Amino acid sequence: MIEPEMAFCDLNDNQDLAEAFLKSQVEQVIDACGADLDFLTKWYDPELRKTLDGLVNARFERISYTEAIDLLNKSGKTFEFPTHWGVDLQSEHERYLTEEVFKKPVIVTGYPKEIKAFYMRANDDGKTVSAMDVLAPRIGEVIGGSQREERHDVLLARIREMAAHGLKEENYWWYLDLRRFGGVYHSGFGMGFERMLMYLTA
Repeated sequence: MIEPEMAFCDLNDNQDLAEAFLKSQVEQVIDACGADLDFLTKWYDPELRKTLDGLVNARFERISYTEAIDLLNKSGKTFEFPTHWGVDLQSEHERYLTEEVFKKPVIVTGYPKEIKAFYMRANDDGKTVSAMDVLAPRIGEVIGGSQREERHDVLLARIREMAAHGLKEENYWWYLDLRRFGGVYHSGFGMGFERMLMYLTA
């Protein structure tokens, strides 16, 4: 995973950075590897150049997890993995959203806290966290990230809540100290390198 980290940024900043980062990767490949892309377009995927140009020129759609589930439930499609609020999105769901609904990359935010890591910042609704996934046509999720929980008391409560799942408070004293002694709000994300190569090479 390639993981840029940006201090003093919230989830909105993180979304902007992830979109710009992904576009930059594609632009650099288009500029530096034109002959390779022409070869792949000719012999493997006639739509490759069009796909890459489409990503660079698109304004990524931004929707909440709840909106994504609503779209999937109303699709009339029979998915291998049924959808309802609280389940994680699978590749078939991600590809449906990017390829059939919006026909461009999609950033999904506000995932249920039960399916995300304990360190993701809790939203005010008490049910979701400030997490995001960037989904691209043909491959689904290519970037995942979140705003980290900077509030010591909220983080401690979440660790204790996760004790039933094997999280031990004593193992995270150092992580809690990062919040206790001067932590700041920040976000970060990781890009799946292999998935990015898949996207770039058909």
